[in-house]
Amino acid sequence: MAQRNQENQLNALKSGGPQAAPRFSWKREMKLFLAIIDGFNARLGKITAFVMLPTLFCIYYEVVSRYVFGKPTLWASELMIYFCAILYIMGAAWTLQVGRHVKIDLLYSRVSPRRQRVLDIFTFPFFTLYMGLLLWVGFRFAMESTLIRETSGTPWDPPIYPIKIVFVVGALMLLMQGVAKLVRDIHFLATGKEL
Repeated sequence: MAQRNQENQLNALKSGGPQAAPRFSWKREMKLFLAIIDGFNARLGKITAFVMLPTLFCIYYEVVSRYVFGKPTLWASELMIYFCAILYIMGAAWTLQVGRHVKIDLLYSRVSPRRQRVLDIFTFPFFTLYMGLLLWVGFRFAMESTLIRETSGTPWDPPIYPIKIVFVVGALMLLMQGVAKLVRDIHFLATGKEL
């Protein structure tokens, strides 16, 4: 009986019946891969944007404590720096995705979209080199910091190894988004269409 079921399934596959395996489509798989990267980075960026609220609270609290009551805090300024670091690195991939990173607009905005893609492809090796070094050094620092449970060494003395780990994750997501942009740029140059 089991052998008969296997034969039926094999015949259905050969005939292209309902149980046939879907054909591999490079374009469909690439779109799925890019959608996963884009979706994750967009969600991460939007969630990270809410870190702005406690950042503003820290700034406000420190200013009022220092200048109204004459009693500065030990923690508010340092915590604000950590929040800003989280905003910067965890929002970088989303910023690249929506095209908001700083560019040399003097040149970039004056050329056609096709030439913009050529420029982006030309600069990608430099981006990759920078991100590779950033990840390599950042990962080493994060691992060392985590192993010793590093703290800031200030009077408040919070742990800083979580920030170093967040830095590595954010840098990795930025690199992934850069690769996604490269794939789209190459596809656009080859076909003249967006992927």
